Amino acid sequence: MTTPRSLPGLAVRTTGFDFLVGEWVVENDRLRAPLTGDREWYTSHATATSTTLHNGAVSVDEMHFPDEGFAGSSFRFHDAATDVWAIHWVTSRDGRLQAPVHGRWRGVEFTAAGADTYDGHPILVNFRWHSITRDAAVWEQFFSDDGGESWERNWVMRWTRV
Repeated sequence: MTTPRSLPGLAVRTTGFDFLVGEWVVENDRLRAPLTGDREWYTSHATATSTTLHNGAVSVDEMHFPDEGFAGSSFRFHDAATDVWAIHWVTSRDGRLQAPVHGRWRGVEFTAAGADTYDGHPILVNFRWHSITRDAAVWEQFFSDDGGESWERNWVMRWTRV
């Protein structure tokens, strides 16, 4: 059977987020009140479905967080000229496409960073994908409210393939 990656005339652009294609369960550990000094974490669960489009140049996932009553999606776009990914997040809570983070793969780890707002205040955000295997991956998010002088980890997702 011919797969989209082997169709004549379609160049393989990237395999950056191919590892995510499929169905997942996701355990989320989140800091209850980021950037407040509070150290209380809570755990919730989600399911995710991921795919790629345009020979891997676009990666999309849809996550459902039943414990928290919302859904969210990541949209990842690869710029072949710079080898940089732009990643956007949107949730059913407000339907707004958040400002992108930009990043790239360095070996088996992906890191991205960008400007955002949290609780009405400008922040910097970064995250990374790591510990990636065929059936598992870890994503972590960090916030900084001091221009990047210090970073607070506030969300860890542990993905396990269904």
